[in-house]
Amino acid sequence: MATVAHEERSAAGTVVSVRHWKLTAGQYYRDSGITRQAQATKTWLARVKPQLTALSRVSSKPSSLASYRRFADTVLATYDAMWAEVSKPRWANAKFRLYCGKMRVVASFWAKVKKQAQKRWPDRILALAYGAASFSGSGSIGCRGVPVSQMRKEAVKQFGAGRVVLVEEFRTSRVSSAYSSPSEALPGQR
Repeated sequence: MATVAHEERSAAGTVVSVRHWKLTAGQYYRDSGITRQAQATKTWLARVKPQLTALSRVSSKPSSLASYRRFADTVLATYDAMWAEVSKPRWANAKFRLYCGKMRVVASFWAKVKKQAQKRWPDRILALAYGAASFSGSGSIGCRGVPVSQMRKEAVKQFGAGRVVLVEEFRTSRVSSAYSSPSEALPGQR
């Protein structure tokens, strides 16, 4: 999902070492609570399983008046039980918990990257070349969504607006410490 790399080069220009920081989709889903909440949702919906089964048997996009009538009758028959379940406070609490969990995971990833980079190169100004590529599978059926804009917003918050440069390539997020002295400030600095 997110890989940040920094290459250290010798005076001759050869790569001495590469430091990687990764946030995988699995880590994101696990640490933010999405996986745990999916399991809880299954148990919560077990009470309304007959209503969900009835709703799944009728099409929400009917092609004839009779099929629309069947759909409307099914919705009206299952409405009270479904509304009684989804109006419980636990659904709103779970949604808010997931939102906060997602924000926390992304913020802690960028904070870790920044902290470790500053610890390793304390005298250098850090910049981030952020890969502005979009992901075609993001949000599609059967694919896990990737919080591309959330990752970028948090990177700007952690590194500062003048230190995040968008680049239009895939897998290009890199921490740059090429500016080794404060006199060579980045755009937007001093």
